[in-house]
Amino acid sequence: MFSRIIENYINNLTKKDIIDFSNKENILLDNSELDYIYNIIKTEYKTILYDDSTNIFNNIKSRINPTSYNKIKKLFDSYKEKYKKYL
Repeated sequence: MFSRIIENYINNLTKKDIIDFSNKENILLDNSELDYIYNIIKTEYKTILYDDSTNIFNNIKSRINPTSYNKIKKLFDSYKEKYKKYL
């Protein structure tokens, strides 16, 4: 049930959604970082949510400015812990 909701959300996710969320969280992304994050979410969300995401985050770390990466990682860890019973 929840996996279907997540899948639908990801399918409808836009770059504007990412911009809005990142602005709300004070995460500054340039256009190339935004494109990269968007593509990762669209193509790798199952691995990110349900499997070991270490390799994905290692790749992200090399493509995103360190301040933004740290904020993204901290948010991800927080949300994954908070919603783990639904995943």
